[in-house]
Amino acid sequence: TAVKQAFKHPSGSEYLGVAVGPDGLLYCSDKRGQVTILNRQGQVIRSFKVKSGGSLFGIALNRTGNVIVSDIDNDYISIYTAGGKFVRQFGGKGKDQGQLSNPCGVAVNKEGHIFVVECEGHCVSVFTEEGTFLYRFGHKGKAEGEFNYPRYILITPDDLVYV
Repeated sequence: TAVKQAFKHPSGSEYLGVAVGPDGLLYCSDKRGQVTILNRQGQVIRSFKVKSGGSLFGIALNRTGNVIVSDIDNDYISIYTAGGKFVRQFGGKGKDQGQLSNPCGVAVNKEGHIFVVECEGHCVSVFTEEGTFLYRFGHKGKAEGEFNYPRYILITPDDLVYV
């Protein structure tokens, strides 16, 4: 919300996700399938369109500075260099291990594992940096350890996971 209020998207679209790079730049995802990198004053440094062209929700950076985005329209996680070069993609619609159901928030822990919040799956799936499925936790409900259309995730420096 702070990014939305502070910085206006050049096309009039909305930023749906934001991540802060080690250089202090803001990496923003939008519903037009674009990643925009802004400086602290909100000026566009560069931008790139993702391969799938779907709506991007979550965005995170991994240990090497690559940009990880969730495509909620096509149920994929895509990884790009900070310069916009495609690295890899994984996921795909479904409920089996490694498949995704409306991926929203993404985060990366200290080990480089990618945590993906599945809004319609009511869970979090965890992958290696290469996109190999590791495990999934949570299911639909309102009790502890259960989710009801989760959207966002945060991993603290000491690897605590908040959904």
